[in-house]
Amino acid sequence: MDIISVKLFGTPSVKLNNKLISFPYKKSEALFYYVLINKKVSREEAINMFWSESAEKTGRKSLRDALYKIKTSTIENIFSNSKSVIEFSNDLKVDSDTDNITETNAVNLYTGNFLMNFSVKNCYDFESWIQEKRDYYKEIYIKSVHKKINELISVSDYRSIEKYGNILIKNDPYNEKNYRYLMRVHALSEDYNKAIKLYYELSNVLKNDLDVEPEIKTRKLFKEILDLKNTINSDHNGNYTNLKSKVENLTYYYTMYHETYPSLSSETIDALSTSNISDIESELKDIEKDLTVIDDLDTEYIKIKMEASYLAGRYYISIGEYEKGIRNIQISIKLAHKLDNLIYLLNNHKQMIFYAIQTDNNDIMNAYINRCLDLLEKRDIIDERGIILRLQGLYFIKTENFNEADRVLNESISIFSSLNKFSSKYSVNISASYNYLGQMNKDLGNYEEAYDYFMKAINICMENSVVKGLEIFYSNAGQALYSMGRFKESEDLINISIEYFDKFNVIWGRDFTEYYKALLEIKKGNHAEAKIHSQKAYDLAKKLNNPKSLCLIAKLM
Repeated sequence: MDIISVKLFGTPSVKLNNKLISFPYKKSEALFYYVLINKKVSREEAINMFWSESAEKTGRKSLRDALYKIKTSTIENIFSNSKSVIEFSNDLKVDSDTDNITETNAVNLYTGNFLMNFSVKNCYDFESWIQEKRDYYKEIYIKSVHKKINELISVSDYRSIEKYGNILIKNDPYNEKNYRYLMRVHALSEDYNKAIKLYYELSNVLKNDLDVEPEIKTRKLFKEILDLKNTINSDHNGNYTNLKSKVENLTYYYTMYHETYPSLSSETIDALSTSNISDIESELKDIEKDLTVIDDLDTEYIKIKMEASYLAGRYYISIGEYEKGIRNIQISIKLAHKLDNLIYLLNNHKQMIFYAIQTDNNDIMNAYINRCLDLLEKRDIIDERGIILRLQGLYFIKTENFNEADRVLNESISIFSSLNKFSSKYSVNISASYNYLGQMNKDLGNYEEAYDYFMKAINICMENSVVKGLEIFYSNAGQALYSMGRFKESEDLINISIEYFDKFNVIWGRDFTEYYKALLEIKKGNHAEAKIHSQKAYDLAKKLNNPKSLCLIAKLM
């Protein structure tokens, strides 16, 4: 007996006796899927679904042609001999993943949206049907994920819960009920930081996409969890509770607002009821002052000092105050060695790499990349390896070793693509690698390829509701368009980039953006505007002490 196996979750595929087949036309393929799901379809229904705009005679002919294409693509006796309905023949076995899905197994069987990325142009009834089915199967999947989480709770397997929690959020990013549910789960396992981070991420999504705050229920739960965390911390570490809270809150805030490619989404700090962070530098000084009045140089003190020094180093490097930044990073490195804290050693080494990128110092960049790789040989952390490979790819681009750059950047993309199946927070790392591939092609003069890579980076961010990094990606795409002579399109993207720079109040990369904005104004004959933007570019380049941009902008001025 012939067997037709069909996969409809994710990218669809059809196999006849284990051999992949393809259909010559979208409508014949769509008709095949429609019959597969509905089992029995009248000819009138099929015509109304796919050829409603045609005259009756034309519609019937189009249906006959589509059925013929299905037969020639699969097997002659695929359908029964009925003249009034279309259904699969009993002489063969038709197996589809949609036939087997239940709330029990959907968590494993569902590999993506129903007929993902499949559509038929100008066939609105069919598109409506697809969306209805997508919603139906996704609801089964979400119920299955909930069921799985409840099973994990019953056996206290809290470590595995995060994976399935991320699935809930990725599939329904605005559903506050899911966020509250997961916040309670993390609080139940006493992992209060994860519960708090979830609230931050929700705040960011709602603020950026819908311009609203979380519901009162959600804010109340967040306050309860924060109070519970502070109470428990007070019981165990009375002298350090307030200080630890300051460092953690400022770290979350800084990462979400000022990291170029954060692993967390950005969020609004206004929701924090225990902290009113208006000025990062003053907060850092307050933390330093609190540390000086503590006499006990115990492990807890060293840990907080390490975290605070790292945060100060990040901040000062990001605004171009390199001496202060490097001094704090080196303090944090020493303390991380003392505590044998691999994560903070990696974090600090990465900040030195970012410093090297900002100042165009390839020797320092390479030295700290190798230190990170040495640490990862001792203990491999897959997402950290992906980040370091991405940064190594940029180093190879800067030193014109393009074959190695292509290799390690694609390896980084492969790592984060696997991780992104469980959490969309890694999307920005994938985008960053595509951005570097674009940069490489731009350096080689392959502007079309460069533009495609930059747009790929942007689209991945958009698909996963990630906004940080877009200021760089839009700027680079605009620069590629400028090099192709597509000045109007270039200006549109450069303007979007500047809007994101203003929104996140960051300066790294803006010097080049303002430089291209000045060039575009010159093209239009707006020399006064060009002078304003070239001066901005020069001031930023001078602050960041980037010799490459300083040279370019000086020539322009």
